[in-house]
Amino acid sequence: MATQNFALSWQLSEAHGWGLVGVHTALWLVDHGQSPILLTAPQMDSLRPENQDKLRPLMDGFLWSQTAAALHPDTTLVLQDTTVLHGLGNGFVSDPATDRFQGTANIGVIAFEDTRFTPDVVARARRFDRLVVHSTYNQTLLTDQGFTNVALAFQGIDPTELTPRPPAGLFGDRFVVFSGGKMEFRKAQDLVLTAFRLFQQRHPDAVLVTAWHSPWPQVASGIAESPHTRVPPDIGPDGALRITDWALRYGIPSHAFVDLGVLSRAQIASVLADCHVGVFPNRCEGGTNLVAMEAMACGVPVILSANTGHLDLIGPDPTNANHCWPLTRQTPLFAPQGNRRGWAESSVEEIVEHLEAIHRDQAEAKARAERARAFLHAERTWSRFAADFIAACTL
Repeated sequence: MATQNFALSWQLSEAHGWGLVGVHTALWLVDHGQSPILLTAPQMDSLRPENQDKLRPLMDGFLWSQTAAALHPDTTLVLQDTTVLHGLGNGFVSDPATDRFQGTANIGVIAFEDTRFTPDVVARARRFDRLVVHSTYNQTLLTDQGFTNVALAFQGIDPTELTPRPPAGLFGDRFVVFSGGKMEFRKAQDLVLTAFRLFQQRHPDAVLVTAWHSPWPQVASGIAESPHTRVPPDIGPDGALRITDWALRYGIPSHAFVDLGVLSRAQIASVLADCHVGVFPNRCEGGTNLVAMEAMACGVPVILSANTGHLDLIGPDPTNANHCWPLTRQTPLFAPQGNRRGWAESSVEEIVEHLEAIHRDQAEAKARAERARAFLHAERTWSRFAADFIAACTL
């Protein structure tokens, strides 16, 4: 059988989830002699040195694609004998720049949280020979709409990068609560803040350590939809969110809050080594939540909302999960326009109860965390994702 050629439409980067999907897909293809064509310039300076070395030769293909696009402006370019993987956003919208490239086969790749299926949305989704999603939640939403060309590939972690390490004592002997993910209403930092405030009043030694920055600070404005935090964080002159000011506004003592800023890949495992628990009461995840997976892979006990993509981490019976603390008191979020099917609100009281349980019984916390770590390292690696992903994209 002839080797299949692939082209990737989205940017390779280790600074965000989409970029990591691209990086690890490209690495797997390179290792298997199927170097992909890049249709968007990779963010090379965000990659670890070893990944830069392996992926730098792909720049030749990127320059070729851009030369072809420049020579044929306003033309759809068909890449013969090539499967183009198109990264899609909510509403199955693709990037107009890379949408100019079509392949012999075209695969739509998406993790979506906007669940509206208007005629226009359905028409955009049906342009593709196959759709690949990253959660059972997304897969079910599509099959319920009558799509039969849907495949599932779970995202992963790099076990060589994310392993438990000895604590470095970055925060002394305090009880460290970690929360990560770009700040937005969907990620529910407002619930983390509210629950931690109550918990810290009972445990003055507790500190909330956050990694809430992202390349898109403007999306944080949606946090004002929360009944707990009606005012979103300001964006400073440097373009970064004023997260500490925001936390203090809502009652967190200054000594009990740490804004980690933007973490590099090299910093993640070291920071997580000093954390006693990770809290993820997300209202919706179109994937399975890479930040939560990174915490689990590093042996951090985690609290997870039992909804949407998180259910693929929790397991089939959230009430009997023994590798995390699921938030099972889920209240569906009503959205008259139909854009939030499956979204749900976690209970602040249940978050506090789980924090208390982990604080009280560190032996049980470590046992559950070890089961979660073993699961991630065995079943949810990037290499396994890439193999499943490319198999799903092979027609």
